[in-house]
Amino acid sequence: MSLKTIMKSQGTNVAQQLIDTALNVGKSAIHAAMPDDFEYYLCSLELVNHKDERKGFLSFSVMPEQISESYTPIQTMIKTHNAVVTLFNDSFAPVDINIAGTFGRKIRLLLNYKDPWYDNSGNGIKILQSKKFISLDFGKVAGMEVGVKTGYGMTKILQHILAKATTTDADNHPYYLKFYNYALNTAYIVDVVNYTMSQSMGSNMIWNYQMTLRAVAPLSSFSNIGNKMKNLLPEVASNSVANGVTNIVNGMTRLF
Repeated sequence: MSLKTIMKSQGTNVAQQLIDTALNVGKSAIHAAMPDDFEYYLCSLELVNHKDERKGFLSFSVMPEQISESYTPIQTMIKTHNAVVTLFNDSFAPVDINIAGTFGRKIRLLLNYKDPWYDNSGNGIKILQSKKFISLDFGKVAGMEVGVKTGYGMTKILQHILAKATTTDADNHPYYLKFYNYALNTAYIVDVVNYTMSQSMGSNMIWNYQMTLRAVAPLSSFSNIGNKMKNLLPEVASNSVANGVTNIVNGMTRLF
């Protein structure tokens, strides 16, 4: 294959990635307008304090390999002489959420993320930003937190969010963990039941995560913003744009 043919092929790939990125932004806009008619394959975790101030945030720019939401209504069935009587509670029933996947090894550009491990408020393990030896966090660009993370780096942010979700802040108030599943258009306040980080010979240098969350309340019961998911969607979608930019840069690198 000639060099000209290779460059033409790589140029086509870069152009296609540009188109895919633009289409992805369009999909997020359609989902925001009609969330129950058009799904958007992204999810995110947000850690907040009792004042609803963000202390941690991660958008899964690499969608988990598996997500399940298990619903069990609160009800009791009683067998009588001639019938079955069902007593039910129409309040919110906890939802068991199982998530598993990996972020891979690729270096990714991240937007609007926040690692709670480097926050100087709260109890438990704390590491100040100034104590890090080196940082790939570029700070705020156009009002958004920007940085570069490998798959391992994203796994560590996830681990930090899950760990800090079971601690208290400086005022001894608990943190609250929010889970947004745009693919199913659901959002909850969740508790961390358990989580596992694993690696095997079959996936060397790739950390796999598996976590079980339990939704204890709908997001609307906590946030005073009635349209929270719609307001957060531009931040979540921005990571798809960043992911597209990463692919474009990689394509251009191969091109030149």
